[in-house]
Amino acid sequence: MNINFYLRYPKKKGRSAIYISVTYRKQRAIIYPGESIEVVNWVSKKGCHKPKSIAENTAIIKRLNDFDHIIRETHAELARTNSGVVPGIVLERAVCDKLFPPDVQKNDKPILITDFFQTLIDDSKNKVRKTKDNMIYNANSVKPYKSTMEHFKKFAKKNKYYLTDINQNLIDDFTNYLNEPLTLNTSAKYLTVFKTLVSYAIKKKLISKDISKEIEFNIRKAVADDIYLTEDEIQAIMDIKHFPTKTFEIVRDLFVIGCNTGLRFEEYSVLEAARIQGGFMEIDPKKLEHKYNINTKLVIPVLPMFEDILRKYPNGLPQAPCNQVFNKNLKKIAKKIPSLNRDYEKKLIRDHKVDRKLLKKWQMVVTHTARRSFVTNMYLRGVPVPTIMAISGHRTDENFKKYNKADNRKHAEILKKIFDEGEKQKAELLKKKLEDDKKRENGEGV
Repeated sequence: MNINFYLRYPKKKGRSAIYISVTYRKQRAIIYPGESIEVVNWVSKKGCHKPKSIAENTAIIKRLNDFDHIIRETHAELARTNSGVVPGIVLERAVCDKLFPPDVQKNDKPILITDFFQTLIDDSKNKVRKTKDNMIYNANSVKPYKSTMEHFKKFAKKNKYYLTDINQNLIDDFTNYLNEPLTLNTSAKYLTVFKTLVSYAIKKKLISKDISKEIEFNIRKAVADDIYLTEDEIQAIMDIKHFPTKTFEIVRDLFVIGCNTGLRFEEYSVLEAARIQGGFMEIDPKKLEHKYNINTKLVIPVLPMFEDILRKYPNGLPQAPCNQVFNKNLKKIAKKIPSLNRDYEKKLIRDHKVDRKLLKKWQMVVTHTARRSFVTNMYLRGVPVPTIMAISGHRTDENFKKYNKADNRKHAEILKKIFDEGEKQKAELLKKKLEDDKKRENGEGV
């Protein structure tokens, strides 16, 4: 049996987690004992991976020797009951059971990760699990949990994975599984949920809290290649007079309201006219609720296009169809606009490569396009960013930038406009100076 100790990140500065590699008769086990060390205090070269023999490392050297003894002892125990053959994952689980600190509850029956996914979902729905602010999770927050669970079930189709099996290898394998068919951002969404599951298992004392020091989730996101509608395109949609059904007209009207308010679909699809008074609308966006700050009202001005729509519905705005129906009808409406029938090359990151897909712009119009359109058009109008954020409810510059879809050409046009206006003012001042000089030459008063 070969037992070797390695650093998780041997080239980084600061501390790094230590892991143990065990090999025996073509079986391999990776064990994280919950130890870390300053990288500068570690020898890491071919055939030699260990703490430096210095006084500072005396305690950790002793603990690593103890781990070596525990592993060999555990392997011998398992070999006696398994005809000498000990699968790596069995050894990992047995050693981890011995190393778990007292903050972990001992369970007679190991818990499958897929079963704990269901526990996470049920506890979130039944108000057992709360947010950090002690608030209840809404349905939209819980929805990705079920999707992630289904993906993990497919990933674990040939193997049973228990909570005690969670280690860096498992996380990396699941990450690679997601990255192959899914886009980078979709994969990141599911990995974030898996990270939430690990945190909840730690909170319920089903796995050691030290696991959080030993693992890392490679959650990366790309800036979404989404579109926004210009003010002219929104006006063109507003100018459509004939619709096949009343539902199409309702979809158009509510979408245009979204373009004029920056609200999310779940907000602009259920507006009540009673909350709109004196040219302003007040709304409590669910996403901003916080137990320490319940005063999260957004105050939004009723812009002219929004006001025109309100006049159509004196008894209150109509109820929107569900998101799927709304998007389906919205695309058919957008298809009527000539500028949205142009080709658009949408770029996604999939399987570590740029995946290019040629679409028509109308195919990319969805409920959330309204919010992006509001943010971008207000920015291009020159409205100060803090003012836009106060209306849209964005709390960080980072999130705001994701919604601002002004491309490089638009920024160049803004700069050129500013420069042209400056040159125009200079020319007018020069012209006035020349006129004044001429008047002086002719003895006229200036």
